[in-house]
Amino acid sequence: MMKFLTSIGISGLLALTFLTGCSSGSKTMVVPDPSATVGLPTPAAAGPVNTYLGAQAPGEWNFTLDNTNNKFSYQPITYSAAATTGTITATTNGFSVLSNGGLAFEVEGRAAMLRPGDSTNALVFGVPQTECYSLTGRLRFQYEDVRDNGYGTIVASTDSTGASWAFEDLAGDYVYGPASFTATCSTSNNLSTINFPSSSSYLDSYEFGTYHPAARDLLSNIWIGPTGFFVGDQSVSIGTVFPGSGGVTATIPYGSSVVGVSEPTAALSASDIASKNYIGFHAEPGVYQGQQLRQQPYTAPVSFTGLTGEAYTSADVTQALDPATAMTISLGKQDTTYNGYYPSATITALDPAQNCATAIANNGATGITAGVNAEGYVTCTSSATVVAGKAEGRYALIVSGANWTTDTNGRVMILYLFQQ
Repeated sequence: MMKFLTSIGISGLLALTFLTGCSSGSKTMVVPDPSATVGLPTPAAAGPVNTYLGAQAPGEWNFTLDNTNNKFSYQPITYSAAATTGTITATTNGFSVLSNGGLAFEVEGRAAMLRPGDSTNALVFGVPQTECYSLTGRLRFQYEDVRDNGYGTIVASTDSTGASWAFEDLAGDYVYGPASFTATCSTSNNLSTINFPSSSSYLDSYEFGTYHPAARDLLSNIWIGPTGFFVGDQSVSIGTVFPGSGGVTATIPYGSSVVGVSEPTAALSASDIASKNYIGFHAEPGVYQGQQLRQQPYTAPVSFTGLTGEAYTSADVTQALDPATAMTISLGKQDTTYNGYYPSATITALDPAQNCATAIANNGATGITAGVNAEGYVTCTSSATVVAGKAEGRYALIVSGANWTTDTNGRVMILYLFQQ
């Protein structure tokens, strides 16, 4: 029988602020203990053909990258559509170009990101969970909301079979409902999903606003990769009526997704992180007003030398990097309680249109600073949070901030960066 620590229930929407080591008078459950053996089983060697399950914020997807035959396929599941197939062309810069104009980046057999079409398509983040793992001890995961800027953390444990899961100590910016809940892992066609039906716990409730779907209507899934990458999705089907809304019905994909990593067993070194090179994606979700899409998503491949990087021109990896998109991440101080969490990071980007200064002057925007760099170019520095992990000796960074250089209202921006 599993034993669980008592955790504090969390209630009230939008009530929490970023966690710090002294943010609560109650003792914080810190996991993992570096002196104890905890975590996932040793992963099998990665192969060239992998199928990934994940989310597009919102909604479940699956996709397969076949690097033996240079083929791909992908399909949305929650908001179902026909599968798309085609061929893959590998590039020298680490990305795979899809024959339909899409892109993929893969840490083979560990995690992958898919842009299903051109740059106006939202990113899909997936992991290859092929079994129901049995965890040793308790393992903490930290994540970022991929539709809004929100940090969260949760602790997982399992029974000896990996079929029964218990989650506890759910906390973060926009979590909602009980801090503990149970889940069941099941496997079909060599793909496993951790499902928590009939739960009123939200990993991130921001997108749901005032109206929280009845637990029976909420499709709640988690996927965990073999090296600790974490994806969660909570969505509702088209046609769902929100309780207490006076008849408001979901007419578009509606819900929230999160992406994260397992907490490192020891504090990370900011200088070591900054000494590495990274590639990945700059992703901005679509902007909605009510249930109407007002601005298309934007997904562009990026390359970073240390923590300074640029996007590829026209979001096309066959072209050169665009110096006009240059940005620099400053990690700031690592959280004193949670390894790999940087709650006071910043992003400094070139801002030739001076949208940052305009946002401050006209909109009263806070958390941003207009400036000029050493070369005399106008910049905008904005606050961000970073969740960092280290899997098989390589760092992965999930940077949650906002892009003020293209919009005076600031657009949610997530950077997914993988060490090369």
